[in-house]
Amino acid sequence: METGPKTSTPAPNRYEGRIGGLDIARALAIFGMFYAHVAPSHDDVQGLRGIILAIPDGRSSILFALLAGVSVAILTGRNVPYGGERMRTARLRIFARAAVLLVIAGFLSVLGTQIAVILGFYAAWFVAALPFTRLGPRTLLAIAAAWAIIGPTLLPLITWVMENLGLWESGDANGFVVNTFISGHYPGLTYMAYVIAGMGIGRLDATARRVQKWLLAAGTGLALVGYGLSAALTSAFVNPFINDDGPSLQPSWTPLHPEQWLVAEPHSNTPFEAIASGGVGIAIIGLCLLGGALARNVLYPVAASGSMSLSAYTFHVLIVAFHPEWIGGASWAPVLWLIGGTIIVATAWKHYARRGPLEWIMWKVSMKAAS
Repeated sequence: METGPKTSTPAPNRYEGRIGGLDIARALAIFGMFYAHVAPSHDDVQGLRGIILAIPDGRSSILFALLAGVSVAILTGRNVPYGGERMRTARLRIFARAAVLLVIAGFLSVLGTQIAVILGFYAAWFVAALPFTRLGPRTLLAIAAAWAIIGPTLLPLITWVMENLGLWESGDANGFVVNTFISGHYPGLTYMAYVIAGMGIGRLDATARRVQKWLLAAGTGLALVGYGLSAALTSAFVNPFINDDGPSLQPSWTPLHPEQWLVAEPHSNTPFEAIASGGVGIAIIGLCLLGGALARNVLYPVAASGSMSLSAYTFHVLIVAFHPEWIGGASWAPVLWLIGGTIIVATAWKHYARRGPLEWIMWKVSMKAAS
């Protein structure tokens, strides 16, 4: 019996080159963190102006986490995951990058600024992401969606149990794990949802227009649903008392108050914040990818800043260490100095070097570790 020729679905092509839109998104994340750290307080500002001024709060770190996941995906094969020895090498490079981040985080932490340094958390996220590096975009996005609900739901329960049973650890490896995944400013139990979502985004073809439009639409939809449902439910069931630091974690607190799950305030680490603010971050990535061509001309200085985001973040903490009065001050000048200075220095640096200074060190260490 004659049979026709066997056919198979052709393997997708791996997109190559540096993605300018991602550098723009990285710059926005960094500038948002500058703003969150040294901008004047706007808690008393009401109306539309207050909403606009509050946009970077909490959301810049979430965008940072999403982009961390995108970076992991890029390092492990982009939209076509590596296999075999190539994946092993990529994982070694990621582990080495995490080690460099941890060293930098330790140095910045001893400076004693009031900034909650995110780089140590970033390092932990890199390592925690390694088991997911062989997965495709649909699986990663499905895991991220489930994690965005389950992780923030479990976080207050675990926090309450550990605090009331005296299980907190400090000053050792156990303390580091507890801090980075449960009790810290950026708990991995919540933030890994963003990292895994970012990996899912990185496993898509970021150069495809349809993907970019889908990210913008999906992110916008998630933000509207998350913030809309949170507002409706909190007005119906909750008399909010959430402050800027999120829910109170005093020993007398119990994890059964509705506000521990229904609000979407910055750093509240609830399912609604994960959905809504995560959606904002995804929409920003989609928008930046759509405008990626501008990274070669009009937005080149911004993209240059994003291409060396580790250096920019590190040096901004160093500068704030010498100007502690910038935190909690009443002037907008520190924000303008940090953003403007970063743009000028990064643009000038980019004319002479492909990578930022700390990015070059990280690259050299990771290449050496994998050789």
